Amino acid sequence: MTGELWTGALVWCVAGVLACGAEMLVPGVFLLPVGLAALAAAAAAQMGAAGYVPWGVFMVATSVFVLVAARRMRPKADQTNGPATGLVGASCVADRFAGPEGRVLLGDGAWLARMSDRSEPATGTTLRVLGVEGTTLVVAKPL
Repeated sequence: MTGELWTGALVWCVAGVLACGAEMLVPGVFLLPVGLAALAAAAAAQMGAAGYVPWGVFMVATSVFVLVAARRMRPKADQTNGPATGLVGASCVADRFAGPEGRVLLGDGAWLARMSDRSEPATGTTLRVLGVEGTTLVVAKPL
């Protein structure tokens, strides 16, 4: 291997290690894809790729690693209103209702609520949360 190719591979390798190390100091999945792409370019340069080939490898690998990181960091489907949040199935107390819509007390807060059977519960009635629609709890009298 010529000295020029070795120097190119070394520069790419150092750049990749520095970018990955900086990611550890300031996490946020911003420099990690760049560092991994630089290491891929270093591998290409080490295998004898000359000219602009390592730069092409770097650009393609950066694009791929950024897309993978973006997909992994994307928020999942609305987890706020899922059963795992502890709202669905919880017991609450009717506070103020005007017809089927009103407020319930749940935990240490008051929530907008709607009766599933369109009835009007009396204040103080214990209700059960059936679901969540936006910020409104769908409630019913327990069985």
